[in-house]
Amino acid sequence: MNLPLLFARRYLLAKRKQNAVNIITLISIVVVAVVTAAMVVVLSTLNGISQLVDTLYSPFDQDITITPAAGKTFPRDSLDLEAIKALPGVERTSWVIEENVLLRAGDRQAVATMKGVEPQYMHMSRLDEHMYAGTAEMANVHGPVVILGAALKDALAVPKDDGVTAPLQIGALIRGRKIRQLSPSAFEQRNVPVAGAFTINMEFDGQYLLAPIAFAAELLHYGGEVNALELQAVPGTRPEELKAAVERIAGPAFTVRTRYQKNALMYATNANEKWFTFAVLAFIGLIGAFNIIASLTLMMIEKRQDMRTLRGMGVTDGFIRRVFFLEGLLIVVVGAFVGLVSGLAICGIQLWTGVVSLEGSVVEAYPVQVIWTDLVMIFIAVMAIGTLAAWVPLRSLSRRYLVAGG
Repeated sequence: MNLPLLFARRYLLAKRKQNAVNIITLISIVVVAVVTAAMVVVLSTLNGISQLVDTLYSPFDQDITITPAAGKTFPRDSLDLEAIKALPGVERTSWVIEENVLLRAGDRQAVATMKGVEPQYMHMSRLDEHMYAGTAEMANVHGPVVILGAALKDALAVPKDDGVTAPLQIGALIRGRKIRQLSPSAFEQRNVPVAGAFTINMEFDGQYLLAPIAFAAELLHYGGEVNALELQAVPGTRPEELKAAVERIAGPAFTVRTRYQKNALMYATNANEKWFTFAVLAFIGLIGAFNIIASLTLMMIEKRQDMRTLRGMGVTDGFIRRVFFLEGLLIVVVGAFVGLVSGLAICGIQLWTGVVSLEGSVVEAYPVQVIWTDLVMIFIAVMAIGTLAAWVPLRSLSRRYLVAGG
């Protein structure tokens, strides 16, 4: 039987002569619980925001993107597409042409980024889930059609295809023409119907239009060249492992990046924000842990007579220190457990009811995502802080209140 733990447990639960000891012990447990719950809620909220940002960018940024290591374009036959498709982690692929173009509709115009893609890209980007108006299609009975971002469509006031008119005019600089040679003949222009509009986020809605890759190649005079090959991974595939397999096939002439590498700054910012927030909350927890010192100090004062009795029975000073050290750890463990349960309960309520709403946002309720590794990290951090708060002052306190009183 662990006698120090038995004494510590009895002291934690027993009634005391001085009610202040009970109050301060309860305050210590509450402080630890509140800090722990705050860590769970805040980190889970940051996880939810990161997941939301990833969801907003993933329709246009596929799991893997292959681009030329030098230059802007490359011939399609310079990449072994069949070998890449045969990789077990690849679900779909699409050649991509991406270039800035000038859009005109009546007396309105706007500069946009045209992304020429293959038909399967509609499934890769789940574009049908993001349609604001019209349909997610690359062609109809009249020929090729384009899909605009919702903000672009509204800015140009361009109507949806009615089968008669083709109000949207797309203009692009012909490859090889220099800026000093700019003239009406330096631009290639096409009229094309609009099949609909998508809405993903403010950046994409006001910048992109999707077009059939053959239409984009003809407009831009790309011939058999493209800007990139984008891959959709099979669910559950590790991006880094798939990237390594693709790199072996593509060779040094190509750059292979995951979605996270394409948006490294955005994801790094989210991660740094999470760790900074965790550090601030941990520091607040460290300050709050001084309540444990106060609780242990008062308990040592109250239990001096008990300790003198135990010392008369042959108990060592080390035994006494372990009793109060374990007392401090019990306060932390109880507070951490209560905090974890409370934090998970708050996150669960938000997930199930969406009680905290986001007005005018792409989602109705504040996003929350609980990650079990965060819970482990929080528990370890709280226990480390509590252990430090119980151990550092213990030697001097026990010497002052216990040994001196013996």
